[in-house]
Amino acid sequence: MKLFFAGLVATAAAAAVCAVAVPAQAASVASVQAAPVDPVKTLKAQLAPDKGVKITESSSITLDFTADGRTMQIQVNTHTVGTLAFDKGNVAAADLRVRMSSRQKRSTPPYRVIAEGRNAYVTNAGIAKALPSGRSWIQSKASGHENAVLDVGVTPAELQFMLDNASEVATGQYQGTATLADFRHDKSAGEGNVEFHLYFDEHNLLTRTVVDTTTYPDGDTTAYDQMVFHTDTKYSNWGAKVKIAAPAAGKVISEKKLNAKTRKAVIKAGYPESGPF
Repeated sequence: MKLFFAGLVATAAAAAVCAVAVPAQAASVASVQAAPVDPVKTLKAQLAPDKGVKITESSSITLDFTADGRTMQIQVNTHTVGTLAFDKGNVAAADLRVRMSSRQKRSTPPYRVIAEGRNAYVTNAGIAKALPSGRSWIQSKASGHENAVLDVGVTPAELQFMLDNASEVATGQYQGTATLADFRHDKSAGEGNVEFHLYFDEHNLLTRTVVDTTTYPDGDTTAYDQMVFHTDTKYSNWGAKVKIAAPAAGKVISEKKLNAKTRKAVIKAGYPESGPF
């Protein structure tokens, strides 16, 4: 699920303008200069070709369910660090390092993934060692038009939604809630709620977003009692010049061409069992 974000309208400098007596014309000019920057417009200016942002994200999925009269819980954690590259208005490519773990078993080896278009390329030292000679990356192609690896970051529409559903709790910090259906803009999304916290710098650019989504089963299903998605994303170096390129074709092998033995070896080395999407 794509993350949804909100922004703020900064009002700093208003007190400074009122604190001293100045001529009416000068006060008018100062007021215009101190006018808050629209965070949606600020974001749009960043989503341009050759620009990007660095992200650090910690996320988890916690599933509570009842089996044989006992309440049980499963949690999967993911830590992601890397860079997003933008095209006009969207994330065009990503270069990320991912580590996954769960309460039930130890951490799997981290891996690197490069995503662009419908493609995702995955590697780490163990994966490269398990592949045929000369190959070091596994290519996977998304079945639809959407690449889930690129389903990160923020869009102006998401920012506007959160702006309309948040209130300021401290300077540069906003908090809000929404129903799951409103959050996803989908009346069939099911029962649930979303709570979000947002942090901005002095230029109204996002520095951090924390989103907690709680969903409940529909109807009479007993598959689970509740599911909680937690995502804490930090942003830095907005506007950096970023170029992300796919690995050289000669270094790549399609996931579909892996035989059973090689597939088992790369999964043990850290390749996601269900693929990068």
